[in-house]
Amino acid sequence: MPGFLVTGNPGSGKSALARELGRRGLRAIDPDDDPELAYSEDPDGRRADPPPNPDEEWLRSHRWVWSRSRLQQVLAGQGKPVFICGIARNQDELLELFDRVFLLRIDGPTQEARLAAHDALHPPGRSEAGRREIRDGRVVFEAQMLRRGAIALDGTVPTTQVADGLLARLDQPRALKSS
Repeated sequence: MPGFLVTGNPGSGKSALARELGRRGLRAIDPDDDPELAYSEDPDGRRADPPPNPDEEWLRSHRWVWSRSRLQQVLAGQGKPVFICGIARNQDELLELFDRVFLLRIDGPTQEARLAAHDALHPPGRSEAGRREIRDGRVVFEAQMLRRGAIALDGTVPTTQVADGLLARLDQPRALKSS
């Protein structure tokens, strides 16, 4: 069964796209909603539950990852295409599991507005250091994914248009390259 990764920086619309694809009757998963799939990992590679209000030191010393075995289970399930809409620090190690990889691209002002809206709904929101890391990483991550062969989608347009563009590009040949 085909598996598709839709990735992008924080604020690019991955979760909204997962909801839109689900509304259209497609199997779309936001890994952040599955604690067996996505979780924090300590520097020794062990699963680590974050404290209620993790400080900067905790955040710097842990990374958000996906479980390879759980991802393989999800992709092998139910016999219809699966869209995984998310980002993880170890996703480069998992790209070969997907038939296609799509990248939601956004500009700086769009990202800033979306991060501010998210933080307003989830107080206390991200720290300035966390927001700076996200801002600084946007261009680098997008360039890295494009070099790897990800298919770019405009994440600044309405989610329904992003979904239409994604579905129209499902037949593009796989062109992922190793890092």
